[in-house]
Amino acid sequence: MPLSDVRVVDCGQVIAGPLCAAFLGDLGADVVKIEPPGGETYRTDRRRLDGEPFNPAFELYNRNKRSLALDLKDDRGLEALYDLVEAADVFVQNWPPGVAERLGTDYETLTELNPDLVYVHITGFGETGPMADRPGMDTIVQHVSGFTSLLGYDDDRPPIRSQASVADYFAAYSAALSALAAIRAVDRGEDGQKVDVSLLESLAHNMDGAYEYYTNLGEVPARGGRNAFFNPMMLYGAAEATDGYVCVALLLYSDRVWRGFCELLDRPDLAADERYETDAGRMAEADRFTELLESWLADRTVEEAVAALNDHSIPAAPSHSIPEAVELEQFDHRGTFRDLDHPRFGSLTLTDTPLALSRDDPSIRYPAPALGEHGWEVLAELGYDDERLAAFARDGPLHEE
Repeated sequence: MPLSDVRVVDCGQVIAGPLCAAFLGDLGADVVKIEPPGGETYRTDRRRLDGEPFNPAFELYNRNKRSLALDLKDDRGLEALYDLVEAADVFVQNWPPGVAERLGTDYETLTELNPDLVYVHITGFGETGPMADRPGMDTIVQHVSGFTSLLGYDDDRPPIRSQASVADYFAAYSAALSALAAIRAVDRGEDGQKVDVSLLESLAHNMDGAYEYYTNLGEVPARGGRNAFFNPMMLYGAAEATDGYVCVALLLYSDRVWRGFCELLDRPDLAADERYETDAGRMAEADRFTELLESWLADRTVEEAVAALNDHSIPAAPSHSIPEAVELEQFDHRGTFRDLDHPRFGSLTLTDTPLALSRDDPSIRYPAPALGEHGWEVLAELGYDDERLAAFARDGPLHEE
């Protein structure tokens, strides 16, 4: 695997930090997850599976890791972390600014121990600036960024959040990509460096140019509802058929789609109308063409509609529920879901990593570890003898389930 010689110390919690480290683990890195004696925040009892506490998301974001439980407020626990850092390539944490300094795990301290260390810090708003010390979890960042102002419909209900933690995910990808670049620089003989990634900036970059519409054109993006905020009257989402919903991308700025639309509805008069020869002319009446297509859909099943739309070069697909999507043959063909043996649950099905290489095979090799599962193993690899390990176990800093 590409990162089989890379060692990662993961002090992340909840989503962004752990997911960043998980991506590195998917690529072969040896990731040691450091948790406090009671486990990190996300080891929460959201559900029960076979009588055991179960958080599906924790299992997903902590794949391909080993677990070492340490009390970093104990001198011996902190010393053990320092020993790990001296031998590591990457350190990941997503504590709020100031926490690492209080614990003695800040960038300056750890890079004194290991100048080649790539230090990844993910925060809600960044390490600096007037908002740096504010709580910055995903749902807050979705609202602060303006992202939620693009979602839903213009009604009296509160703004809605995405049901995916998009700010966390974008930050995790950004941090992992930055870490890979920093690792590459170390391989070229340069010193390690800090990766300072925020949820706010990661999400802002990935909003389909919403900020650019405003900063360059003065347009205030409005709620797109089922459609896109930049073309709210053009059908770019779900419309109702007789037995469900069809997602349609009625791309009126595409000549090919326009021709297909006119043929589908048997409207040669529209195709011949000079007003609609340009995409601007068509977009000016996007609401009318959307209504025409919705009327056509209302008399057809989802299957009939999707086939006809695609045959006429209009992108379309069924709108699925989660149970329906899980059964997609495409997922099965691509091996999207991975069944793993699990020491507590017997077996577990997880969504495999989206990372892909033609020669190597990034994948989930083993499930999220039990709290402290690999403590003795990890410290023994650092050269701790049996007497020292026994003292850790007896006096508290070394915790194993």
